[in-house]
Amino acid sequence: MASNDELTKELEAVKQDLSALRRDIVGLSDAVRTAGEQKGEAAYRRMRDQGEALRQQGEDVLERVGHRIDERPATSVLTAFGTGLLAGMLLNQRRS
Repeated sequence: MASNDELTKELEAVKQDLSALRRDIVGLSDAVRTAGEQKGEAAYRRMRDQGEALRQQGEDVLERVGHRIDERPATSVLTAFGTGLLAGMLLNQRRS
Protein backbone atom coordinates (compact mmCIF):
# COMPACT_ATOMS: atom_id res chain seq x y z
CA MET A 1 0.00 0.00 0.00
CA ALA A 2 1.26 3.50 -0.87
CA SER A 3 2.17 5.83 1.91
CA ASN A 4 0.59 9.19 2.52
CA ASP A 5 3.70 11.00 1.22
CA GLU A 6 3.64 9.01 -2.03
CA LEU A 7 -0.03 9.80 -2.59
CA THR A 8 0.59 13.48 -1.87
CA LYS A 9 3.46 13.53 -4.39
CA GLU A 10 1.34 11.82 -7.03
CA LEU A 11 -1.55 14.19 -6.38
CA GLU A 12 0.79 17.15 -6.71
CA ALA A 13 2.15 15.74 -9.99
CA VAL A 14 -1.40 15.36 -11.34
CA LYS A 15 -2.17 18.96 -10.33
CA GLN A 16 0.92 20.19 -12.17
CA ASP A 17 -0.01 18.16 -15.24
CA LEU A 18 -3.51 19.64 -15.20
CA SER A 19 -2.10 23.16 -14.88
CA ALA A 20 0.20 22.54 -17.84
CA LEU A 21 -2.71 21.11 -19.81
CA ARG A 22 -4.80 24.22 -19.06
CA ARG A 23 -1.98 26.49 -20.24
CA ASP A 24 -1.61 24.43 -23.43
CA ILE A 25 -5.36 24.59 -24.12
CA VAL A 26 -5.43 28.37 -23.57
CA GLY A 27 -2.44 28.78 -25.91
CA LEU A 28 -4.04 26.57 -28.54
CA SER A 29 -7.36 28.37 -28.37
CA ASP A 30 -5.59 31.73 -28.70
CA ALA A 31 -3.69 30.45 -31.74
CA VAL A 32 -6.88 29.13 -33.36
CA ARG A 33 -8.71 32.42 -32.66
CA THR A 34 -5.84 34.46 -34.11
CA ALA A 35 -5.66 32.28 -37.23
CA GLY A 36 -9.44 32.54 -37.67
CA GLU A 37 -9.34 36.31 -37.33
CA GLN A 38 -6.55 36.58 -39.89
CA LYS A 39 -8.36 34.36 -42.38
CA GLY A 40 -11.60 36.25 -41.82
CA GLU A 41 -9.90 39.59 -42.40
CA ALA A 42 -8.23 38.29 -45.57
CA ALA A 43 -11.56 36.97 -46.88
CA TYR A 44 -13.24 40.30 -46.07
CA ARG A 45 -10.53 42.23 -47.96
CA ARG A 46 -10.87 39.92 -51.00
CA MET A 47 -14.65 40.28 -51.04
CA ARG A 48 -14.44 44.04 -50.60
CA ASP A 49 -11.95 44.32 -53.47
CA GLN A 50 -14.08 42.11 -55.72
CA GLY A 51 -17.18 44.13 -54.85
CA GLU A 52 -15.36 47.34 -55.68
CA ALA A 53 -14.20 45.89 -59.02
CA LEU A 54 -17.78 44.81 -59.86
CA ARG A 55 -19.13 48.22 -58.90
CA GLN A 56 -16.57 49.87 -61.17
CA GLN A 57 -17.48 47.52 -64.04
CA GLY A 58 -21.15 48.35 -63.56
CA GLU A 59 -20.43 52.06 -63.65
CA ASP A 60 -18.38 51.61 -66.83
CA VAL A 61 -21.21 49.68 -68.50
CA LEU A 62 -23.75 52.33 -67.50
CA GLU A 63 -21.52 55.05 -68.86
CA ARG A 64 -21.11 53.22 -72.20
CA VAL A 65 -24.86 52.63 -72.43
CA GLY A 66 -25.46 56.29 -71.67
CA HIS A 67 -23.12 57.31 -74.49
CA ARG A 68 -24.86 54.99 -76.94
CA ILE A 69 -28.25 56.39 -75.96
CA ASP A 70 -26.91 59.92 -76.48
CA GLU A 71 -25.49 58.93 -79.88
CA ARG A 72 -28.70 57.24 -81.11
CA PRO A 73 -31.71 58.35 -79.08
CA ALA A 74 -34.36 57.17 -81.58
CA THR A 75 -32.82 53.69 -81.87
CA SER A 76 -32.59 53.49 -78.08
CA VAL A 77 -36.26 54.40 -77.61
CA LEU A 78 -37.37 51.88 -80.24
CA THR A 79 -35.18 49.16 -78.72
CA ALA A 80 -36.58 49.82 -75.24
CA PHE A 81 -40.13 49.81 -76.59
CA GLY A 82 -39.58 46.55 -78.50
CA THR A 83 -37.98 44.88 -75.50
CA GLY A 84 -40.84 45.94 -73.24
CA LEU A 85 -43.42 44.78 -75.78
CA LEU A 86 -41.73 41.38 -76.14
CA ALA A 87 -41.43 40.95 -72.35
CA GLY A 88 -45.11 41.88 -71.95
CA MET A 89 -46.16 39.34 -74.56
CA LEU A 90 -44.07 36.60 -72.94
CA LEU A 91 -45.44 37.35 -69.48
CA ASN A 92 -49.00 37.50 -70.81
CA GLN A 93 -48.63 34.05 -72.42
CA ARG A 94 -47.44 32.55 -69.13
CA ARG A 95 -50.59 33.73 -67.36
CA SER A 96 -52.86 32.01 -69.86
